[in-house]
Parts: sequence; structure tokens; C-alpha cells
Amino acid sequence: MNVDADANVGADEKPEFVGAWVDHPDRVKPWRGSTTELMMYFPPFPEPGTTGGPPALEPHDPVRARQIVETLGTVDEVLEQLPDRRRNDLVDPTERAELAYVAVGCWGNYVWIVDPALGDYGMGCGMDPEIERQRELNPQARIVGTMHMDYGLNYYQDVVDLPGGRRLDVSGWGDADPGIEIYGDPEEVLRAAGFDPAAVKDVYIDPEEPDDPDCVEWGAYTSLFLGGFTDVGWSALEELKVSVFRVRRSERAAGDLEEVWLGGL
Repeated sequence: MNVDADANVGADEKPEFVGAWVDHPDRVKPWRGSTTELMMYFPPFPEPGTTGGPPALEPHDPVRARQIVETLGTVDEVLEQLPDRRRNDLVDPTERAELAYVAVGCWGNYVWIVDPALGDYGMGCGMDPEIERQRELNPQARIVGTMHMDYGLNYYQDVVDLPGGRRLDVSGWGDADPGIEIYGDPEEVLRAAGFDPAAVKDVYIDPEEPDDPDCVEWGAYTSLFLGGFTDVGWSALEELKVSVFRVRRSERAAGDLEEVWLGGL
């Protein structure tokens, strides 16, 4: 996640890049963008199948955002809290220095976290330990993680972790063997949240390829657990305010960032 230049590191800390892509040790490897998001949705949850329309989101709470970022296992210390900005103003990190930023949006019973330290390419770092940590801290929340790392080849992870222990993890390389793998039963997880799987299957399953996980819209599946959040409308969601923090990384997160974003592939 990048931030505006006036909120970034000083010129003496920022390497210079000229022209197109260059091979530089401080240039990140995922070069076509990335998604490293974790959302927590707190009760009360609507009854599945209700048609009350999109939820009315509360204004962003920067005080709570600070409290949330301080709970992250990827963060050792908050060094600076930058002025709030629109969600739309966040872009992907391109340089080492930009991996030190975390964005948090708190809109009533929704908490949205963007942190490059949630990234992974199949090592079990990043997203998995953070979901476990937040589950311990927030046993009542529905937790949804979304990750996409583009190294030319694409690594994906979509996770739904429900109160009570039901969990679905869909992850893997979308365009290479062994491809996307499913851990958990999608229909059982739906039932645990009160959904009738038959009533919602058309939302995320391709009727022409119902048994192919590569043809399932897993983003549409995970959105079912967020109480209509994605129905608010893209333009309205992008206008939401978030807080941005410059942080000192935990030892584990620092190693993961080095491997996933700067080394590895």
C-alpha cells in the first residue's frame, strides 16, 4: 500500500527509479499490484436472505483504528499516525519504504485492514497467523481475508473464519500446478452463518463449471458473510475515510516482508 508523497518517507530515504521497471533491491517483486486485506465484521449480523438493502456505514473512527493497528501481530510499534484519507487514495506499494504503512478503516461494526505484511505465496506466513491472532482477540467477529500477489504468476488466498470455529481457506497459484486448493467445506461454512447453500450458489458458482474451484468467484462467496458491505456501491466504498500508520515491524513480519515482497520469487 502506497500513500501520497507528502506522507511518505523523506527524499533522502527513498531510492530513485528512472524510466520503466528496473531491477533494484528496494523495488518490490509483485509488480502488477497486490491485495492484502483483512476485514472483521462484528455483530449484530442481519438474518441471511434479508433484503433491507446495503448497510448504512458509520463514519470512520480514527481512535479505534489506532487501537486496532496496535493489536496486529505484524506491528511492533506505531511510529506515526498520518492524516486520514480516502480509501481511494491508497495504492499498492512499489518500494521497500512503503511496506512500513498500514491502513485501517473503522466504520461501525466493520473493520478493514490493508497491510502488506499479510502477503504470502504459500509459506503459511502473513494472513494465517494474523487471522488466528484476531480470532483470539475478537471471538465474536466474522473474519474475511483476501490476498492476491502477482509475480507474473498469481497467488491467491480467500479465507472465511467464523465465530465457533468454522473456516474455509481457498488458496494457491491460479495459473500453475497444483492450482487453487480448498481447505474446508464451503457449504458447511455457509450453513454455519445461517445461509441455505442452494439459495446462494448462483452468486459465486459458475453453472457451466460447478466443480472447478478455478471457476468459482471466491470474492463473491466471501462477500456473503459481510452483511451487504459490498452492496454499498464501489464509488461510495472508495470514498470512505481510513487512517494510515507508519509502523515498526515485528521481527516475524519483517522477515515475511523481506521474503514475500523483496526476495523469494
